[in-house]
Amino acid sequence: MDNPTLTYQVKNGRIMNKFDGHDAMVQAVDKILRTERFVYPIYDNQYGNDFFELFGKSFDYATVEVERMVKEALLADDRVLTVTVDDIEVVDRNILKVQGSCTTVYGDISIESEVSVNDA
Repeated sequence: MDNPTLTYQVKNGRIMNKFDGHDAMVQAVDKILRTERFVYPIYDNQYGNDFFELFGKSFDYATVEVERMVKEALLADDRVLTVTVDDIEVVDRNILKVQGSCTTVYGDISIESEVSVNDA
């Protein structure tokens, strides 16, 4: 039997058990948005995000690029069918908050991610 989402459930930094399906996909989307691309050798070069490239950039530039980066990061996973960014908001002088959703083979998942545009 093929279980492409069968993985370990992680809560508060601890492995709790194994799970799959929609709940595992929610965890996968969150993990992609939290993982910097090209840093961890256990992942291929398509896994993760490029948010670090926004450090030191203007909010105008970052606002346009963060939408592209979220879509690119999530669509690299073949279980993700579409990604929609509904809102990008400036939280403070260093943070953009991105909200939206993605449609996966297991159903829709809400996206909420905070992206730093200043490495200080």
